[in-house]
Amino acid sequence: MTTNNLRNIRILLCLFFCFRMTPFIYAGGFLFTTINASQGLSDNQIRYILQLPDGRMVFTTSGNVNLYDGVHFSYLHRTTEYVYPLNQYNGHYRIYQSGDSLLWIKDTHKLMCIDLYREEYIPDLDAYFKNREIQAPVEDLFVDDSGHIWLLIANELLELNNKTRITLPDKYSGKLQDLNADSTSLYLFYDTGEVSCYHIADQKTVYNIAAYPASEQAEYQNTSLVVKSADGFYQLRNGRKGGLFYFNSHKRTWKKLFEQNYTLNTLIITPNGEKAYISCVHGFWMIDLHTGTQKYIPLLETGNGQIVSTEISTVFQDRQGGLWLGTFNRGLLYHHPSMHKLTHIGRNAFPVSPEEEINIESFAEDKDGNIYLKAHSRIYRLTVNEQKSYVLKSAAIPSVSPEILNRLNPNKNHHFRNKVYNTLYTDTRGWTWAGTPDGLELFTSENDSAPRIFYRENGLSNNFIQGIIEDKYRDIWVTTSNGVTRIHINPEKNISFTRFNQLDGALDGEYIKDAVFSSSDGTLYLGGIDGFSIFHPDKDSIHPMLPDPPVFTALRLYGEKVNTGKEYGNRIILSKAAPYTTEIELDYNQNFLTFEFSALNYINHERTYYRYQLEGIDPQWMSTFAGRQGNATVGKGLLQAVYTNLPPGDYRFKVMASDNPLQWNGKVTVIKLTIHAPWWKTTTAYILYAVILLLIAFTGIRLYIYWSRKEMERKHKEEILLLRIRNLIEQNNSLTCGIEETSPDHQQQDTEESAFLAQAIKLVEQNLHVNGYSVEQLSRDLCMERTGLYRKLVTMLDQSPSLFIRNIRLQRAAQLITEGKLNITEIAEHTGFSSSSYLSKCFQEMYGCRPSEYAEKAKKST
Repeated sequence: MTTNNLRNIRILLCLFFCFRMTPFIYAGGFLFTTINASQGLSDNQIRYILQLPDGRMVFTTSGNVNLYDGVHFSYLHRTTEYVYPLNQYNGHYRIYQSGDSLLWIKDTHKLMCIDLYREEYIPDLDAYFKNREIQAPVEDLFVDDSGHIWLLIANELLELNNKTRITLPDKYSGKLQDLNADSTSLYLFYDTGEVSCYHIADQKTVYNIAAYPASEQAEYQNTSLVVKSADGFYQLRNGRKGGLFYFNSHKRTWKKLFEQNYTLNTLIITPNGEKAYISCVHGFWMIDLHTGTQKYIPLLETGNGQIVSTEISTVFQDRQGGLWLGTFNRGLLYHHPSMHKLTHIGRNAFPVSPEEEINIESFAEDKDGNIYLKAHSRIYRLTVNEQKSYVLKSAAIPSVSPEILNRLNPNKNHHFRNKVYNTLYTDTRGWTWAGTPDGLELFTSENDSAPRIFYRENGLSNNFIQGIIEDKYRDIWVTTSNGVTRIHINPEKNISFTRFNQLDGALDGEYIKDAVFSSSDGTLYLGGIDGFSIFHPDKDSIHPMLPDPPVFTALRLYGEKVNTGKEYGNRIILSKAAPYTTEIELDYNQNFLTFEFSALNYINHERTYYRYQLEGIDPQWMSTFAGRQGNATVGKGLLQAVYTNLPPGDYRFKVMASDNPLQWNGKVTVIKLTIHAPWWKTTTAYILYAVILLLIAFTGIRLYIYWSRKEMERKHKEEILLLRIRNLIEQNNSLTCGIEETSPDHQQQDTEESAFLAQAIKLVEQNLHVNGYSVEQLSRDLCMERTGLYRKLVTMLDQSPSLFIRNIRLQRAAQLITEGKLNITEIAEHTGFSSSSYLSKCFQEMYGCRPSEYAEKAKKST
C-alpha cells in the first residue's frame, strides 16, 4: 500500500472522528455563489487569494494569476524565464505584496515577481537583485506587514531598501520559515516552533520563546503561516499534524488554540479579531477567538441548492466583508451576509414527480401562523423543522378550512380609472401602484391627471409587473417576469429602487400574477414558476456599502482599448496600467474616448449605481445604474462613459459608486485629462501669429508713410511745375508787351522757351477732345523729333511729354468738374480720356481724391 493511500485513509478516519466528536453544522448558514472557468477564471485550481489596495482581487491558480475587478478577469501569463530559484523555501504557495506595485510569489523552491504597474512578470529577478547590489544568491524572501522586503542570504537577513542586516545564529541557519514585524521589532519564526525577537534599531536579539517543547517539534515543523493581530501573531503550522497557535508579543506567551491530525491549508483572521477561518482537505473551520468555540463546515451549499464537498485550498475575507473560498478543482466560492436575502424554495422541496409543473399562485395564513400555498389544484403547508429548514407538506383539501381556501382563491381582476391592470395595490400612504405588462404606474393622489411611470431604466428588475405588496417598513416590493424590486420612499418622498436577482435568492423563472403575501410577522412570500421566495424584511443589511472607490479599468480610443506602454501616434497614452493611472495626455485628434470603471461590487453587480462628471463638459453630476442606457452604460456593474469630439483643454473626470442611490460614501476617483491643441492652436503659435500681425501692421504703416511721402513729393513737384508754367506764360506776355526789360541773351532764351511752352500748351488744348492725341502727334505738330521733345520738356519742366499732355487734360477736367455742367463721362470725352474710369484713376493720382469728391470740395469752397 502506497504512502499516499495510507495518508488518505488517515485523513478519512480523522474526518470521521471529527464528525463524531464535533457538532455538525450543515452549511453553517452559508450560501455560496460559484465563480469558475465558465465565468472567466483561467482554471478552477485555486492556489492563493489576495486583495490589492485598490480593491481588486488576485486569484492565483495552477495555470495563471487572475486579476478580478468584479466584472472581468485579466490574466498574467508566466514562463520559466520568470522563475528565480529559491533553494531554502519548502513551504506552501505564498503571495506577498510590497508597496502598491509588486507581488512576490513563492512556491516550493521558486520565486516570481509581478510588476502591477505594467501587469507583467519581471523577467530576470537575478538582474533585479544585482541592480540593488545583491550579488549573493537569495535563499528565501519575506515581506512583513509594513511592506518591507527581507532577503535571506546565507545566515543573514537583509532588508532590501534600507539595507538593515541581521545576522542569524548558526543553529538556526536554513530553518527560518516566516517573519513579521511591528514598529520596533522583527519577529522570526523557525521550524523548531521558536520565535526570536530582534530590536530593529540595533539588530540585537531581545528574546527566544518556543511554542511547544522540543519533543513536539516534528509534529509541526513543515510549514508556517503567520498572521498579525493587535497584540501579537497567529501562526498556522503543519507537520504530521496541523495546529493553530497564538503568540502574545506583549506578554511573550504562546497558546495552542486548535489542532487536527491532518494538514490545515490556510488561515485568515477577521478584521475585528473575533474569528479565525481555517481551510482544510474538506471544507473549513470557524473558530471564535473569544470563546474558543469551533465549528466545522465540511459541506458547502450554493445559492442554487447544490451541495459541494471539496478541498478548500485557501480562504480570504475582503474589505467588503465577503468570504472567498478557493477550492482544489471547483473554482471559487463566494459568500456575503447581504447575499441571498431572499430564501429560495425550489421545486426540489415539493413532494411531486419531476414532470409535474409547479406554479405558486397564492398564499394564506391561519390563526396559528401556519402558511399555506396553492399550486394548481394542490395545496401545501409550509413548516420549519428542528434544523430550522423549510419543509413543504401536502395538505388535503378537506383538511383545510373554508376561510383558507377562500384566501387561496382571490379575485385577480384589477380595474382602476377605467383601465385593466395586471395587479393593483394601495399602500399606507394612500398611493396606488398599478402594474402593467410594460411598466409600473404610480398615482399619488386622486387629482393626478396622469400617473408617474417607471421602467427597467428607472430601476425595475423587469418591465412586466406581476405582483405588488408593502412590507412593515413601508417599502414596496414588486415581483416581475425576471427578479424582484424593492422601492424605498424616504421622508422627502424621493423614490429609489433596489433589484434582487438570482444572486439574492430570487427565482430563475418569472413570478406569478398576484402571488404575493405578507404574513402576520411581516415575512414576505413571493410565488412564481418552480418555487417561491421568502424574505424577512431587514432595514440594515441590504446595502453594506462599497468600501473602495471605483477603479479605472480601461480607456478606449475610438472604441479600441488602449494598451499599457503602447504608442498611439507619437504618444504613449498609458505608461502604467489603467488602475494606477491618474493623469492622461492626448493629442488633439485623440478625442473620442470611453472611460471604463468598476465599482468592485462583488456582492451583486445589478445593484451598482454611478455618478460621474467630466468637468468642463458636464455641468453637473450624471447618474446611471445597471441596465440604463444613455451617454454611459452599466453592463454587469461596469461603467462605460463615452465622450466624443472633445475640444483641446484640461479636464477632470470624476466617478463615484454606490450600491444604494440614496447613500454615497464620498470616495471619488479622479482622472486628470489633458487634450493638447494642434500646433497651430498652441500658445507658441498664437504668439507667432501676433508677431506676424505686428510685422504686417508695421510694414503696412511704413509703406503707407513711404507712399504718402512720395505722393506729397509728386504733388509738390506738380505744383512747382504749374507755377513755372504760369511764370513762363506771364514772362512771355510781358515780353510781348514790352513791359519787362532784360539782357538781350537772357531775354531771347526766355522768350524762346515761353514761346515753345505756349505753343505746346496751345496744341494740346486744341486737341483735348482727340482721344488719340499722343506724344508722337505733338512732336510732329512742333516739328521736332520725339526724343528732342522729351529732352526739352524734362529740361524745362522735369516732366515727360506724356505726363505733360495728361496734366493739361486733367487741369481742364478739373475746370469742367468745378463748373458742374457735364457729367464725368462727358468730361472724359471732352478732355480726351478713353473712359471715365481711366479719368478717375488719373485724377485721383494727381489730386488725391476722386472727381466726385473734388466736386463736393469745390461746392463747399464756393
